Amino acid sequence: MKQKEVKIIVTVGPSSYNKSIINKMDLAGVDILRVNLSHTCIGDLEGIINQLREWTEKTICIDTEGAQIRTGTIRDNNVKVDAHEVVELVDAGTIGDKSHIPLTLEEPWNILLPGSVLKIDFNPVILQVIKVEGRKVTGRILEGGIVKSNKGVGHDLDVHLPAFTSKDLHAFKIAKRVGINTVALSFASSARDVVDLRGYFDGNVVVISKIESAIGLSNVDDICKESDAILIDRGDLSREVPIEKIPFAQQYIQKKAKEMKTPV
Repeated sequence: MKQKEVKIIVTVGPSSYNKSIINKMDLAGVDILRVNLSHTCIGDLEGIINQLREWTEKTICIDTEGAQIRTGTIRDNNVKVDAHEVVELVDAGTIGDKSHIPLTLEEPWNILLPGSVLKIDFNPVILQVIKVEGRKVTGRILEGGIVKSNKGVGHDLDVHLPAFTSKDLHAFKIAKRVGINTVALSFASSARDVVDLRGYFDGNVVVISKIESAIGLSNVDDICKESDAILIDRGDLSREVPIEKIPFAQQYIQKKAKEMKTPV
């Protein structure tokens, strides 16, 4: 039988996490079931994997949080901020409100700089850092809107964020223990990230590297060389690449992957 050339990856989310829907997707030709760690409690991960294995024999893939900034927990998951308001940017240990926006940075005062611009989510609230004094980071809202919990934050920071969060590292241990060996590497920025990921699995892992940042785009050749497959995340990539240029970026990534004979 000829090997299937196109493989379908689906995300298992709240609306699809039941036996009936998983069985239907299985029959429809799904190849890989993706569990997104950014929206999964680490305490639930092993149970989710075990339950999916009872429902299907298809490959289960964990998708890392990766080198990204997200908002922390916002009180009532919804706070409105208006242009020109001043807010404090805090670490994820603080519950956010109208005056405090938490970020998934352990020490935001050591990373954020005056002038840094942050865009929250896809309908972006835009703010600019105006002052960093000791551990206090102050920002001004440039464009108002709604801030919610656990939303991606685009930025113009020239910093190297860790390739894996502490949650990712915990998930790797669980994956090894229960025999999951397919991992999607979010915000892959270099070949080194892929090599480091393989080290957590003693090399016995299929790595699908996700190109979703400007630095990942610039290093796509080397990332392709080390990866088993490439996934283009156009949504997150559009935070750093103007949306009208996304089709050209996609063509470029596809071209490079095909040159390296890396599935994309």
